[in-house]
Amino acid sequence: MKKQWLKPVLALTAVAMQISVASAQEIVSKKSEEVQDITKELLAGPGTVNIGGIKDIHMSFGGQIRIIPTIENNYDFGMGQATTGTFLPFLPAANQLGKDYFKNHSNEAGGVNNNYIRSENRLYFNALPKDREWSFYAALEFDRALDTNTVDERGGKTGGSNFGLERLHGTMALPFLPFNSRLHAGWDVWGLDYGEAAGLVYGDDNPGFWLTGDKGPISWNIGYFKLGENNFQNSIGSLTSANSSERSDRDLYSGYVDYKINPNHKARVFYAYDQIRNVATKDLIGVLTGGAVGINRSSVAPSPKTDSHHAGAYYVGNFGPVEFFGEGVYQFGTSKGTGLGGTRENMDISAYAASADISLELKEMIGFSVKPHIGFMYTSGDDNAADSKLGGYQGVDNAQRFSSRWGGENTIIGDTNLVLGTMLYGYIPELYGNGTPVFTGGLQNTSGLGSGRGDNPGLTMLSYGITATPKKHIIFKTNANSFLWNEDISVNSYKTGAPTTVQSGYVGTEWDNELTLALSKHSYIKTQVSYFFPGKVLNNTTAALGAASDKVASRYAVELIWNF
Repeated sequence: MKKQWLKPVLALTAVAMQISVASAQEIVSKKSEEVQDITKELLAGPGTVNIGGIKDIHMSFGGQIRIIPTIENNYDFGMGQATTGTFLPFLPAANQLGKDYFKNHSNEAGGVNNNYIRSENRLYFNALPKDREWSFYAALEFDRALDTNTVDERGGKTGGSNFGLERLHGTMALPFLPFNSRLHAGWDVWGLDYGEAAGLVYGDDNPGFWLTGDKGPISWNIGYFKLGENNFQNSIGSLTSANSSERSDRDLYSGYVDYKINPNHKARVFYAYDQIRNVATKDLIGVLTGGAVGINRSSVAPSPKTDSHHAGAYYVGNFGPVEFFGEGVYQFGTSKGTGLGGTRENMDISAYAASADISLELKEMIGFSVKPHIGFMYTSGDDNAADSKLGGYQGVDNAQRFSSRWGGENTIIGDTNLVLGTMLYGYIPELYGNGTPVFTGGLQNTSGLGSGRGDNPGLTMLSYGITATPKKHIIFKTNANSFLWNEDISVNSYKTGAPTTVQSGYVGTEWDNELTLALSKHSYIKTQVSYFFPGKVLNNTTAALGAASDKVASRYAVELIWNF
């Protein structure tokens, strides 16, 4: 009687063996379809120059030159012109900030402001055997604002240059597992909802491991990524007992399942567990003043134990000339040991986000592609600083700039803007909140600056624009995004340190324009013009920061691109 449990186990084992054998047979049959051109293989990275087979290995290489002269005006919405003296004048002179501090922002090239020439240059290398049992992809990159020093250093000794390994992606087929399983390792672009979706949850190139597979219309991708590592230091002397805990990292466990209903309809469900152990509770002014103003609990609680979960789904469907997109996400979890004391020492995370977009292809009516769209994005905000809940939505990182629907590298809001409270890639005002600046998500690179606040006010965005392609070598895109903050925030003055409540409402509208001219298959020129027109809430925010102003911010750029 006790051995009856063996029957279902043996039955399941037999089924699993049959699946494995069938999968192995499928792999063997695929091996007969040898690689002919590596540049057309999905397993290979960018690069169009086919070196050909070296024994049984195909190789390719490629490159990119991307030079972007850029002019920015009033990136601080005129705060530098409206103020006299310095910001943070109550600090020692060495710690005070210049009047143009709020013009500074950070992008992939580093810290920039006003006028500069960014250069993003890459070399691509790929290798793939004829049987596709493994693959290799690497990209070397130099991305900096240009002057004599940065080009003469050539990625060498100093911090002024950053030539290095930007991408590394290796894969191995796993024939002992069913469903075309493949193991991936390295650091390459991986995400849950960037590109065709809204960029609400995650899209980045953090290092890690991921497993892919597919069966018919269903495919999946499950990964582990190391966002922050505490157990590596540059010298063994730095591995003191104070910073050697294995519980002071940031780890991401994530995955998604795609269901391709048919060529015109696709659905994805996804989940992410963001285990954060390396970001103390602090706001930006608390960081800049060492806690003299604002909040900086680094000495009290070096890092809360924050467990943030994201569960959601999105759908993309085409109904003739109409395309519809919709996405919903729920963020939940806990943050324990925040350092805020009382009922706020241990806090619950409960936030949500939603987005949708609809577009219409008018090619049959007009004779060439004209595609207007209208969409929205909503993220919840925190409405009560006194309770033990964090209601301000944060993604694992906020990646709205990577959404094909309302993103782009030519945006002002998505290139870090301290007045708007945004960090690189995101539109959510994550630098602002109502008094409980617990980090619940956000870009790891800027996580120690008071970003990623779970008490942020939330965002409502309305997006509308047109993409036109009158010729195959000419693309014009114009898009406007209007922003509202959903809840009130508390802003400390950079003149006196005193807090002011800024009420929710209309923040402003950004208008982005881009004209792409393809001069050949591998060379392009992009011209970009962007404006941000401030609204009442932004004017009130600049006043609360210490210099009331409402000038229009602008960005002008030309991208010269060679890519092969």
